[in-house]
Amino acid sequence: MSHLLGKTAAVAIAVAAIASVPSVASASPVQATGAAGTTGTTVSAKAADASTMAVHRKSRKCTKPKGKKFNISWSPGGASTTFYFNNHCKGTNYIKVFYTDSVPHLGKCRTIKVKPGVKGHKRLWNVVKHNIDYVGFGKCP
Repeated sequence: MSHLLGKTAAVAIAVAAIASVPSVASASPVQATGAAGTTGTTVSAKAADASTMAVHRKSRKCTKPKGKKFNISWSPGGASTTFYFNNHCKGTNYIKVFYTDSVPHLGKCRTIKVKPGVKGHKRLWNVVKHNIDYVGFGKCP
């Protein structure tokens, strides 16, 4: 009987210890509610932060060889944006980035030249998430 009381006391102490641990708001999931008050999917705070820094991707078919692509991706940051590229084509490709300069508020364009068969990245400073207007293929005018 005393053995059973010892186990019961140990379980009670463990439950009390778990109940007294404070929860962290950033680690707890957030419930999304619908119009009728029903709960939908849960989204954590980290996932919500990651959605603001989404990765953008574009792809373009090569003229030679058929079936291959020129791929780019980028995720705008606070001070710069790094563009990642993989050129499977036999010709040189270009990435053009239109952005608004922060001080004189003038539209600018930067071109990134990617040689055939090259996989790599290029960082552009002062091209950030709030001033990128367009990213596409080709040279700047």
